[in-house]
Amino acid sequence: MKRLPLHQRHERLGAKFGEFSGFQMPLYYAKPIEEHLAVRRRAGIFDISHMGQFIVRGDSAQDFLGYVMSNDVRGMKDGEALYTPMLREDAGVLDDLILYRHDPAHYRIIVNAGTRENDFEWLDCLADDFNSELEDVSDQWCLLAVQGPDTFSLLASHCDTPPGNLAYYGFAETKVFGIAAFLARTGYTGEPGCEIAVSLQQAGKLWDRLQGDLGISPIGLAARDTLRLEACMSLYGHELREEWHPYESGLGWAVHMDGEDFIGKKALQAILGVGYPTRLVAIEMNGRGIPRKGYPVLENGNEIGRITSGVLSPSTGKSIALAHIRAEHAKIGSKIQVRIRNNEVDAEVVRKPFYKNPRLRK
Repeated sequence: MKRLPLHQRHERLGAKFGEFSGFQMPLYYAKPIEEHLAVRRRAGIFDISHMGQFIVRGDSAQDFLGYVMSNDVRGMKDGEALYTPMLREDAGVLDDLILYRHDPAHYRIIVNAGTRENDFEWLDCLADDFNSELEDVSDQWCLLAVQGPDTFSLLASHCDTPPGNLAYYGFAETKVFGIAAFLARTGYTGEPGCEIAVSLQQAGKLWDRLQGDLGISPIGLAARDTLRLEACMSLYGHELREEWHPYESGLGWAVHMDGEDFIGKKALQAILGVGYPTRLVAIEMNGRGIPRKGYPVLENGNEIGRITSGVLSPSTGKSIALAHIRAEHAKIGSKIQVRIRNNEVDAEVVRKPFYKNPRLRK
């Protein structure tokens, strides 16, 4: 397994490690529930340097990315980030990623660690058609995320461009504690926060200032998963897969069908013409038991889908899950069951998300 550049710092903090996407990642430092609540109540710092980072350059970079991404790339402005799926010709989701526009000829892409190599190969095969240059710079950067309601106040006096001054999904090239950084007001927790990319040489210094000087709690992968699930943010390999298209994966909002052509658009037009049989829904358990990935979802004893992610929510105290189920059972309030071991436990389809901070976009 690969190790994060800051692995030794995580060891000194007593991290418990586990494998994720080929990396030895800190799962937790103390107790996952305490780390989860630290992010909800104050702030936490995550080392997410396992994520892939690409740079795209060229006079036709905008047209290239507009063709390979399903969201409205051509509508972006300088300094804006965009969440977008990347599709196959049949509209299967190859990855979900965030695109950052420096200018029309210069973009940064942050991709999932598990899909990094396939993503690069896919994009590299297409880039030449648009005279665009694609570079994998993943091993040149560390990526840290600071998330939580106190993030902006904690960082305000230490950033040349305070993250609270950025629009939601905005970014800037700035300095944090005097360190050159790429700072974006993005995140994966449902809380206000930012993600900071810095060079390998400066990453340890930045981590020490954030975690040591400011006392921001280090947070592992276990709490990252419960936080993102409460906010109903999808995880590739769970809610998103190559065999599912964006509409049945809850990503219809990230598809721009009114603009120019993109890979997968014709397939999506055909799908919308006939409808699609499954939906991604939020489920709350009414009986005892925690739903886990792969557990069957039932209606009157008949299987109607499967759990994609499930957990006991630290914020609400309830067992929650996301699931792909038959469209006719996806209405809010639908009564269903989840088979947990040999028991059929009552559950209900509820509105997304399970947790929402109204300050997230403000």
